[in-house]
Amino acid sequence: MRDNHLSSTPLYRRGWQLAAALTALCAAILILAPRPSVADDQAVGLIYQPVVPIQAPPAPIGPLYGVVFISSAEDRVPGSGRTTGSLEQQYQHGLATGATWNRWPLYWFNIEKSPGAFDWATQDATVRADLTHGLKLNAILLGTPGFYTTDDAVRASRPPRPRPGTLSLDSVERATPVGLYEPIFSDGTDTPGPGKLVNPANKWANFTWLAVNRYKPGGVLAQAEGWPLGVGVTHWEMWNEPDLNIFWDASKEDYARLLKVGYLTAKQADPAAQVLFAGLANNVAKASYYQDILTILAADPAAAQYGFYHDILATHSYFHAWKSWYHVYRALGTMRDFGFEKPIWLNESGVPAWDDYPGPVWDPQSALRATTKEQADYVIQSAFYALFAGADGVFHFQLYDGCGNQPAGTDFPPHNGELCDANGEYQGKPCAGDANGLYTNPTDMSCFRQHPQPASPRLTQAAYNVLTRHVQNVMPYWRKREGAAKACPVENPGGGIVQAPPQEWIAFYRPATQERVVGMWTLCGRAETAVIDATSPDGRATLVFADGRTQPIAAVDGHYTIQLPAATNRNPYPFSNYPNAIYPIGGSPVILIEKDIAAAGG
Repeated sequence: MRDNHLSSTPLYRRGWQLAAALTALCAAILILAPRPSVADDQAVGLIYQPVVPIQAPPAPIGPLYGVVFISSAEDRVPGSGRTTGSLEQQYQHGLATGATWNRWPLYWFNIEKSPGAFDWATQDATVRADLTHGLKLNAILLGTPGFYTTDDAVRASRPPRPRPGTLSLDSVERATPVGLYEPIFSDGTDTPGPGKLVNPANKWANFTWLAVNRYKPGGVLAQAEGWPLGVGVTHWEMWNEPDLNIFWDASKEDYARLLKVGYLTAKQADPAAQVLFAGLANNVAKASYYQDILTILAADPAAAQYGFYHDILATHSYFHAWKSWYHVYRALGTMRDFGFEKPIWLNESGVPAWDDYPGPVWDPQSALRATTKEQADYVIQSAFYALFAGADGVFHFQLYDGCGNQPAGTDFPPHNGELCDANGEYQGKPCAGDANGLYTNPTDMSCFRQHPQPASPRLTQAAYNVLTRHVQNVMPYWRKREGAAKACPVENPGGGIVQAPPQEWIAFYRPATQERVVGMWTLCGRAETAVIDATSPDGRATLVFADGRTQPIAAVDGHYTIQLPAATNRNPYPFSNYPNAIYPIGGSPVILIEKDIAAAGG
């Protein structure tokens, strides 16, 4: 374990003022230029600045909060059935979470429908609506069109597939795009430079170039529609979960090349762009994927100059709350092994519920699931773990249930298992789904339309609000395991199960208010009493619970006594080496907020 204490801002954050000035300068120059038409994609982005791994201006202290699929382009595909009123309600639900970031995919195959023919209509509308609602966008670029797939030239074109609220690729779309190893730029090199355009033979470079130029601040859409200075998309994620074959059915060398091409192209188009290494699923079969990609890139003489071709690492974590600490901690260690540190975003996290539609309500031991109460507890515990380990942002997956991991069109009435056939299906599709959403699906979604309370908040919505309201403008302070009672079995970072004190305490410090924010929960199946020394001069503090309730508390004899409920989740954990040996989600957390003058030297 590693204790984090108050420390100075990491070096990688200190160049943001320069980045901000550069962004403003580029945008100002672009605004003075004649406005191109929306179709004039190649005409924008030719003002050259050296491609360097600069950082966009972050908040002075984090974290940033996001929700996946507050919107998506697929919601607006003709024939999707979504109404204007429902889409606006979706935005209002997204904003009600307190999140300021959205994350959704720009499927390449839904945009370039035949070679050289691009249709950006639904993406334009969605980006425009995101920005109008004040949301920032973590845009994902992915999905090879069939006509550009290596060893496949079968599909020339096809209508876009509606996939609202889901990230998925067909097998043909997971493959290496043709031309990936062609030179990136039209002068036959991979070296950025003034006035250079991309090489049209490199199809991934061309798509990335058009996307970034279209949606960047001062880009094609910004100039055509008169967006305010600085408004546009700045964060570009290069694919999704390449350590899973269901997303990237190609070699690590090919992903390293795709990342490099995407990074250099995006930076040539917009020097202030921030490029994300694709969110890692942390597949146990490819546990060293990030390290392996960095090793491949380290053989490239230019890799260090360009920050190993990413500005931010994205990572994902599900079900086992502690793993959100572990994945961030491991990633930071890998970075240090290669001599750098970068921001880390946990841009997918969550656990589906089994006890609410469309979950398998008849199966309380459904693997990798939880009750809606445990689901809410996970939201807070996962965020505390990730942020303490060093994550700069936390995203929940997702706003609505969408289609989850099920095929588009999956739908059924509420039932107790009687509708499932011998294959676990209903009318040829799964008879249960993933209740991931902070809200249940509305009735006009393409999947799971029959919840008794459509478009209604789950307990996770209140839990996420606890984070966005109370865990803001903080930095890691300390972490400890406490409790004198019988120890609990927990997973050890070095492998194996160890016995540990039964209470997890994780503290953050908020300099602006000189407060500490301490999250506490049990690690195993019995209630615990936390006794924590008071730090406020008047011995008074506030407790915040996972459902959003707050309660004042007064110290007695210089300490607070707080009751912590028992952990209850024992759902199977098949990807663990130690199934059923631990509680993957702790007991319901309690957050203590109080003055801590001593931490500020007062």
